[in-house]
Amino acid sequence: MASSSSCASDPKYYPRWKYDVFLSFRGVDTWRTFTGHLYEGLKNRGIFTFQDDKRLENGDSISKELLKAIEESQVAIIVLSKNCATSLKKRKSFARIESECIRELVDDVSSKLCRTSSSYLHDIVGIDTHLEKVTSLLEMETNDVQMVGIWGMGGVGKTTIAKAIFDRLSPQFQGASFLAECKRTNTNEIHSLQNTLLSELLRKDKKYVNNMKDGKVMIAHRLRFMKVLVVLDDINHHDHWEYLAGDLCWFGNGSRIIATTRNKQIIGKNNVVYEVTTLERDAIQLFSQYAFKDKAPDKHIKKLALEVVTHAKGLPLALRLWGILLHNEDATMWRDVVDMIKRESSPDIVKNLKISFEGLPDKEKTIFLDITCFNLEEGGKIRP
Repeated sequence: MASSSSCASDPKYYPRWKYDVFLSFRGVDTWRTFTGHLYEGLKNRGIFTFQDDKRLENGDSISKELLKAIEESQVAIIVLSKNCATSLKKRKSFARIESECIRELVDDVSSKLCRTSSSYLHDIVGIDTHLEKVTSLLEMETNDVQMVGIWGMGGVGKTTIAKAIFDRLSPQFQGASFLAECKRTNTNEIHSLQNTLLSELLRKDKKYVNNMKDGKVMIAHRLRFMKVLVVLDDINHHDHWEYLAGDLCWFGNGSRIIATTRNKQIIGKNNVVYEVTTLERDAIQLFSQYAFKDKAPDKHIKKLALEVVTHAKGLPLALRLWGILLHNEDATMWRDVVDMIKRESSPDIVKNLKISFEGLPDKEKTIFLDITCFNLEEGGKIRP
């Protein structure tokens, strides 16, 4: 198996990859056996695979189509069949059980692709420390079922951490599901989350249950032998936990369940909890990432930036929003906004910001920031 690794770690090269895997084989020999099963295994993991089933006889040249497909693939897998490599039969690797060989090969490809797709994490301030701590709590080396809660106030970065963990670890599991913003689903509609969970893990989109009690039984029955990764994002009711991941025995050996929440009591006393605290040393770096990007501010703006960071109290959401608001603004606007923040900031300001901002589509988020900016009058007063 060959991997195009020289450029894979750089996000700017993403557009060149049209396929995750280029699968080369001789259709007559292996498509109905090993290669066919390998292709299905890759597809079931969401790995987009180009099938090279065109036979090349001795002396034939590779077509332009195939060359282009090879160049546009991150990983190449070449299956050598008995007609072209009979002697390989004697090797130990070809004596292994086919299903085990395919599983390990798919796992290997998935991990390579995951390392590539997770390179965006380098731009998230402070993420490495969080990932290291949460991964340690998950005890990935053990084969039992582990449940870990990620707890903290709104806007502190719980979902970002959970998504990063999910992207990094999901290739190690038979199935993975990230249920976003569970709190938006009330307790009467939990069966819709159960259907989503089952559809993603069983890889078949269908309506499995009509009520949450049946869903509870279905999850426990269908997933008890599967090694899965499940993230329940932003749960705010005990029913979310009870009916989506109620017991360790619902899931197969090696499974990992992660839940993010603002309410520590929901997670339960018997499960491990990781508390996400606000930023300290990294706060100015995060704010600068949004407020200045690649530009160096003058001394006066730097001083005002420190005032903003102080009033944000290390909360990533506030740092990000205020950084976006102040980007490319002049010194007068900076002074007005800083005065507004000092005057209006309170324990509820970020809660209000999150309610107003996070629930909006991207276009409306931009409008929200524009309105916030336009509501500032000279002297730092806010229009009614």
